[in-house]
Amino acid sequence: MRKSRGLAPEDSRFFDKENLARLKEAVTDLSWLLQRGYSQKAATELVGNRYQLTRRERHALIHAAWGHEKRRPPLAPDALRGKRVCIDGFNLLITLETALGGGILIRGVDGCIRDIANVHGSYSFRKETEKAVELAAESIEELGIKEALWFFDRPVSNSGRIAQLVDETAWRLNVPMRAMAADRVDVLLKECEGVVVTADAVILDSGVAWFDLATWIVTHKIPEAKIVDLG
Repeated sequence: MRKSRGLAPEDSRFFDKENLARLKEAVTDLSWLLQRGYSQKAATELVGNRYQLTRRERHALIHAAWGHEKRRPPLAPDALRGKRVCIDGFNLLITLETALGGGILIRGVDGCIRDIANVHGSYSFRKETEKAVELAAESIEELGIKEALWFFDRPVSNSGRIAQLVDETAWRLNVPMRAMAADRVDVLLKECEGVVVTADAVILDSGVAWFDLATWIVTHKIPEAKIVDLG
């Protein structure tokens, strides 16, 4: 039986007012260091040790802080009509699964909503997977996107299966989207001749034109999502 991408036992700390205030201070400190050229790894270790953060809190810290001032602003929803978009598949999908499953989402300094599932190299279908793909498809249709191409990292397990699910959903709902498992997805997204859909800071900071589809979907279609604002 598939599991939900819900809350972890230690996530109760994110709802403790005193602990949340401490974590917000840590985000401010890390953002300050990043803006002054400190490496993310060294700065995160420094701030994490100062505030005695758990491993999961440090993961949230990394996703919430922001030190890059040259990123292009996100496009407005109306700007997507008639456009081609390239979707960071696992980045979007896991965030939507987390929102639907009642897991924790982090709103960062840059306004983006991100999950802290910390999935690397291995992906498994969840109870919410099909619904997440359907919500994305419906949103692509509503926003008037001309074509949506999903990229899933080939080395990650089940990338081919999830790409097939996206294609089947596109056919069933008659939505102009298709998916593929590919190597070096980050490079493909940076070279996209269209609008990039991702919340990956490394890709966004490369100067791509982008739209935060995950946040749009969560805001408009998943009102019950558990969002912790660290921005």
